[in-house]
Amino acid sequence: MAGLAAARARGRKGGRRFALTKAQVRLAQAAMKDRDTSVSKLCAELGIRRVTLYRHVGPDGALRDHGKRVLGLQGAL
Repeated sequence: MAGLAAARARGRKGGRRFALTKAQVRLAQAAMKDRDTSVSKLCAELGIRRVTLYRHVGPDGALRDHGKRVLGLQGAL
């Protein structure tokens, strides 16, 4: 516990990194708003699976909880 407290004092955070960057979430959001977007091609471009895409962005381009966390919209949850 002391080691964790010391790391936090140095500004370190624990946990796993996000699968997508902020720019990738914005790109996915814009692409999903377009009805002609191929989801499989978008996933291949981003290097993720469908599940990860839909976890961050809805089929209509709306942000979901994971997408909001990546963008730092904690209060919007």
